[in-house]
Amino acid sequence: MSRGTPLYRLLAVLLLPMAAAAADDTRVSFLEQEVRNLQRQVQALSLQMNELQRQPDRPAILPPLADRSAPSASPETWLDASRWKRVRRGMSELDVIGLLGPPTSMREENGARVLLYAIEIGSSGFLGGSVWIRDRAVEQVKTPTLQ
Repeated sequence: MSRGTPLYRLLAVLLLPMAAAAADDTRVSFLEQEVRNLQRQVQALSLQMNELQRQPDRPAILPPLADRSAPSASPETWLDASRWKRVRRGMSELDVIGLLGPPTSMREENGARVLLYAIEIGSSGFLGGSVWIRDRAVEQVKTPTLQ
């Protein structure tokens, strides 16, 4: 046996856990993104349900699931700058979601509902924009900027 063989074995034993940890980090990041996507979908569906419940002229019975059309916007639709140019003051919240897709998060601020659209860019920044809704209509639009 050569003198370097135990050193190589020691290095292999030490580096193996690091490689496994890097693979786990990738899997965790993927799963975290999937959870965020599911949260956006749940929020969008909750908004649609709330809007349907508020409309007295809607029939009480919804069509079967198979007859319902799929949402027109995917979660990443908001990344298209031309869609942001079509958002106007006075639009309804559902119109905004139909145009930009479901927000990544929402919050209440100063009596307004804020639809937040954000995506992480690398480890130190993110791209984010927002739409402010007051009295069920768009009041203010902040197009996405790198932050």
